[in-house]
Amino acid sequence: MHKIALGLLLIVATGAAQAAELKPANAVYTVTRDGSAIGDSNFSLKQNSDGSWTLTSETRGTSGKARLLGIDVREESVFRWNGGKPQSVVYDYHQNSMIKSRTRHIEFDAAAQQAHSQENKDRFSYATPPGTTDRATLQLLLATAVIEGAHEIDVPVAVRDRAEPQRYAVAKSEAIQVPAGSFTATRVERSDGKAINWYAPSVGLLPVKVQQISGDGSTVVLELKQK
Repeated sequence: MHKIALGLLLIVATGAAQAAELKPANAVYTVTRDGSAIGDSNFSLKQNSDGSWTLTSETRGTSGKARLLGIDVREESVFRWNGGKPQSVVYDYHQNSMIKSRTRHIEFDAAAQQAHSQENKDRFSYATPPGTTDRATLQLLLATAVIEGAHEIDVPVAVRDRAEPQRYAVAKSEAIQVPAGSFTATRVERSDGKAINWYAPSVGLLPVKVQQISGDGSTVVLELKQK
């Protein structure tokens, strides 16, 4: 069985594994919450002048209640590409609306294996096992695991006040339909059922579809609209 070991993020496989290639990319996704349209989410993956990379997503409420509340969510991760996998450097999350604002900033100290997090006015420092990633670059890490032939993925993910162990299972490819068309995509599902990603070779390291259960119990779905 192919497996990524917790913290070490190593593929245990027989034969040569394929290597994931990182390329600049842009994609647009439709976003729904419990079946109701919210708007579009724009993703951008680009390389910086110092060799690091930045993955950015921005979602603006343009439909229904999301439009009335003026929802604007921006997520950005700066990371380095080491050994075919992302190494988080800085992660930022900003959510603004007429009734609620929320920010999260995490700085990663790889040498000390520490993360320093600030959410609004609260501050935290905690240990990060090797291979700890942030919520944004997790999408890329899962894609690389699919390319390398993993069947199970164990990875620590930096959240508000800790590195949270998460486990994912890689299922067989299946046909899915999204606004951008029909794809044969590999399904990657979190063990607690709170997140499912689908990846297709023709799209690269960005997902074709994402389904997540939010903290309030609602289901948020992103589907590729344009690449």
